[in-house]
Amino acid sequence: MTERHDGGGEKRRHLTLVSGGKAKNHLTLVDGDKKHSAQDRDGEARNRSNESERRQAERPEQQPDSTEGAGESERRASAPALTEYEDREHGREFTDEELAELFKAADEEGEPPPPFFRSSRFRKIMAGVLALMLCAQVLAVLPQMFSLAAVRFLATSARLSQSEVVQEYKQSVVVIRSGASKGTGFVVSEDGLIVTNRHVVDGGAPSVHFADGRVFRGTIRSVDDDVDLAVVDIDADGLPSLTLAEAYDGAEDVPVYVIGNPLFFNGIANEGVTWGLLSERSPPLMAIEAPIYKGNSGSPVLTKDGQVIGVVFATSTLERDGKKHRIGLAVPVDWVHRHLTEAD
Repeated sequence: MTERHDGGGEKRRHLTLVSGGKAKNHLTLVDGDKKHSAQDRDGEARNRSNESERRQAERPEQQPDSTEGAGESERRASAPALTEYEDREHGREFTDEELAELFKAADEEGEPPPPFFRSSRFRKIMAGVLALMLCAQVLAVLPQMFSLAAVRFLATSARLSQSEVVQEYKQSVVVIRSGASKGTGFVVSEDGLIVTNRHVVDGGAPSVHFADGRVFRGTIRSVDDDVDLAVVDIDADGLPSLTLAEAYDGAEDVPVYVIGNPLFFNGIANEGVTWGLLSERSPPLMAIEAPIYKGNSGSPVLTKDGQVIGVVFATSTLERDGKKHRIGLAVPVDWVHRHLTEAD
């Protein structure tokens, strides 16, 4: 609404009705503040009185609302009549019917639509995007959990675990968690000494989880700077432990068990054979052909008579008979004895 004074001193208020962002009609509210002569004022008063009586006679008689408050009555009395609005384009006053239709059309247009990011469609799109992201993450994990190789080692573990001897060995193998890392360790003394890899406990403050559900807070007793070994100590007694072989002489094709916690699984037993020592490495490392995956770090390599001859720490690729093979690497038990002696 704008106010304008014309040259004659008359002040007009202009009201513009807008639809769809465009001005549809301009209404002008007229305030007669121009000074007139007494005769002019009397004439105008008579004209207004006659016009008012004529319109009042045309309108159906309405009973006043007895419940209407005094404040509301005063407000309506002071409000300008509808006929005080003018059509600026055609230079005339709007009729009551035209004004009623214009205001009704303005009311029907209602509020403008909300921004797109607040609409239900936007929320549905975002929900769909989040669902797709979740599905992508699940699909990325499924190949690791249900790959053909994983299915095979799970089947092998189920078969081997039928043996009471293997079940006994598994009681001494633990899950070690340190920070975001998960690995394997095994008990070597009844009073709580556990052998694992140095990189498994790099996160510090390891927790030790047994197959029977017991959990202990571990202390890193020592780490080896030459090979990937570490010793963790827990406050416990009477623990089932594994026996360390005196040494590994580098013999090939020795049948072995590897027990650990690969991928998302715990207490998995697998089997393989030794490939001897890799003498070109310093210090020389044991090579084994067996299913080794992330999480197997710290797993014991056991002979069929239950003696530990190595500790798994990594995988590598080795060419043999013109073919490349994925093998596991282990620290020979000789280094485990040396480390335990130095730690004491």
